[in-house]
Amino acid sequence: MVVHSNIRADVIILGCSLPGIVAAHKLKKTFGKSMDIVVLDMSTVRKDISKGNVAFQVNDDDSDDDDDDAEETETVTKFVDNIARDYLLRFSKEFSLPLPNAIANPNVVRSPLNKLFQYLDGSTVMCTTDYHDFDYLNVVEKFELNQYQNLLDQNARDLFQPRRVNSSVERKNLYYFDKTTMESHLCGALLFANSRAVMRMMVQLVCGTSAYSVSVLFYLHQCYRTSSVRNHLDGANTRFREKLFGYCRKHFSQKLQKSVADITVIAKPIQKIRSYSNEQVILETIKGETNYICNLLAMALSPDELLKIAVEDQFMTNREAAVVSAMLPGRVIKFRIQYERNFWKSQGYSGDILSMRGPIVWAMERPFFSSSGSETSAGLVGVLIVRDGVQDSREAVLEQLTKLFGEEAASPLIYKEKNISDIFVPRCGDYVALRNLTSCIKPESVVEWGALDVFGDGDVAAALEAGHNAYLHLLRCLRPQATTFEDLELTTSPTILDEGPLTRSIPCFNYINTIKMVVCTTALIIGIKLLRSYMRK
Repeated sequence: MVVHSNIRADVIILGCSLPGIVAAHKLKKTFGKSMDIVVLDMSTVRKDISKGNVAFQVNDDDSDDDDDDAEETETVTKFVDNIARDYLLRFSKEFSLPLPNAIANPNVVRSPLNKLFQYLDGSTVMCTTDYHDFDYLNVVEKFELNQYQNLLDQNARDLFQPRRVNSSVERKNLYYFDKTTMESHLCGALLFANSRAVMRMMVQLVCGTSAYSVSVLFYLHQCYRTSSVRNHLDGANTRFREKLFGYCRKHFSQKLQKSVADITVIAKPIQKIRSYSNEQVILETIKGETNYICNLLAMALSPDELLKIAVEDQFMTNREAAVVSAMLPGRVIKFRIQYERNFWKSQGYSGDILSMRGPIVWAMERPFFSSSGSETSAGLVGVLIVRDGVQDSREAVLEQLTKLFGEEAASPLIYKEKNISDIFVPRCGDYVALRNLTSCIKPESVVEWGALDVFGDGDVAAALEAGHNAYLHLLRCLRPQATTFEDLELTTSPTILDEGPLTRSIPCFNYINTIKMVVCTTALIIGIKLLRSYMRK
């Protein structure tokens, strides 16, 4: 890449984040040399980003017929019911990158061995089915959790698949869920401790932070991307696994960066973004030696990078700026532990662990991280509970594994921990403003915020989705007639059939609502009796 002193372009994409280079790649593919497109590489090195990259290895018994595998992948792509997996499959096809079965077809790799679920008191339950079935719960707890998950699914459909566009009812519903914190919503809808603990852990796993920091709306959006709230505790969950371990990120980034290398330049630090006559965007550098001028600017920065730049008020309102400035990286602690042999398999366990007690929140058998397959030692990898003031959880992890698998777990070959802080989470009450900022289409605007790197590069599918949506926004501003059916189809969510009023009302019935109804009915009956008695007198 060559350093330029002055740059003028039709479109400038600020930042080389994964959403940014996705948008640049698709614009270049659509317009070619008929339009000047430039990507500004800010050369900012972010720390604590997950670097994991799994080698795509195929088992010997699965590679007999390449045509069958290709046909199966095509079938999965066509009938996929998961937004995150859909983006990964489509982009992997475009760049001819193989996907592991854990993502492309998770049903194939499910293990018949037992998974372990650990209670708060340390007792364990073995499960051969998915975690989201929750067979360990008693009947009343299972009913309550099922009702709550149905309610969240219904809310997600109502919010993100609006049947009445821009209706006042939906806007009120949207703001209601944004102002309601996850914790207050849990306490207001769930009666039993086990049900609450399960949902709190789901939020922590899905969003990378605690339930106290996540609004219901933001959590619903995360669940909506994977079609249901029920698929977040299972070891085969696409979104969580690819976010945590960085499946495909290195491969996608290399292919995309190579694709846009000829339109990428190293940028000097940007001090201010302003407009000239409301027609052009001017990016001023700190020393004022170089200006980058364009007709349309796409922001592909993370919130921490954006805070260093002064943005003219007409491009970002004070409310939106406050939302972005309040977003801090969520913190997840990833651990890796290796042994001489995978003794858990000989005991009938798959290596999948889910715990409400901690310090391990979730773990799975470690995939191969070497293309040569040289790392043959058995290992577990997963996430730990984030505790303030705790620098190393080694002793607590070994104690937990020893209780689960026996004394052989107390002597690992390697134990490592690492912070992952590449996901940004909006505060409770701010997600509506952020959603409006990144999803609103304004043809008259000269700044596009669709590629604002909210989720961080660690969530590959979310980054691909953000980049594709930004590309569509830019395309509608530049040349609306160039939008193809294939571009729009990728943004189409899984089809969910309309439900009748009775079906929609069933999830609203739970124990707390029933108790409230009984109390209110009793109070009403007593009141009527007292009133009738008073009238007789």
